[in-house]
Amino acid sequence: MNLLQRLQLADWRLELFTAFTCVIFFFLYKFGDLYNTKKVSTFLQGVLGVFEENFHLFGVGNGKLFEKDSSENFASYASGRENISRVNLVFRLAPRQNFFIWVMELIFSFFTESVSTPEDKVDIVISPSADYENFISAIVSKLGMNEYRRLNYYLSLTKTSDSASLPESFVFMSEANDFQEKTFTERLAKSLNLSMASYLRYLAFTDQPIDRPQVIRDLIPQRRIVLSVKLVSGKQQLAEISEVLAAVFEIIDKISSGEITFRAESSKKVVKTRDAEVAKIIKAEEAMKQDDLAEEKARLKREEKERFRRMSREEQERAEKKANEKKQRKLQKKMKVRS
Repeated sequence: MNLLQRLQLADWRLELFTAFTCVIFFFLYKFGDLYNTKKVSTFLQGVLGVFEENFHLFGVGNGKLFEKDSSENFASYASGRENISRVNLVFRLAPRQNFFIWVMELIFSFFTESVSTPEDKVDIVISPSADYENFISAIVSKLGMNEYRRLNYYLSLTKTSDSASLPESFVFMSEANDFQEKTFTERLAKSLNLSMASYLRYLAFTDQPIDRPQVIRDLIPQRRIVLSVKLVSGKQQLAEISEVLAAVFEIIDKISSGEITFRAESSKKVVKTRDAEVAKIIKAEEAMKQDDLAEEKARLKREEKERFRRMSREEQERAEKKANEKKQRKLQKKMKVRS
């Protein structure tokens, strides 16, 4: 029997199934990868106008609008504008390139809060170059405001309030009413509408970190404005986001020029809040030191007991006598101090 006949008689079902599975997986991977890349490209093309009007550079250079770190992580950049140091656009998309992980995340997100529902979003982080007062003020969609407060430390420092000047689907989260009133300009008010709450997650002026600070240096102010939106692709939605961005750029100019100023009472509230957070960290650090000290004492005591156990009978008696004498001397010193 020659080689061809042997190949014809062999059972190739397992090999064919394996090859078919690999081909399917490859096509799913490429489809998910291309889909995510297309979504990012469409979004950036949709906001290209407002960035080109306001910045000398938009994109990552060499004609590229974005950098692809992975199939679910992309980034873009803008710079070259008065009063604004830079703008970072950070994209996080669902892992469509890995279909099985995507499905697993979707399933687990229904049963536990530790696994977030996979979604496509972009955080547009604007870093002003001008120096101004530290404060936190945000416009937040009611559709996810509890989650956004839980996931962003700086929003947990604010108070929530409704306002007749806002669309009913949004709320203010601010350290003081003065901040939300002054930063909510006429142009920003006109750029918002009721339906935008379905994709505009929040717009926040902040100087504090996203994650809860563990040490005092984490509280060092880093002023920025964060516009967090779902990664939409509709022309109207992208035009609305562009108008919000234009309004934010205008607000930064007004703050930088001194056209927008805040009351001294509002600034005092901010200082009081920051001092309270510093006090919490100091208290936590002291408690941690006490815990470490208690653990060290317990460790030394265990080691002492172990050494005592290994001693001979005579050595144990001498050690006990020495310990008793030490206790007596301490007691005598206390008696002298009291007298």
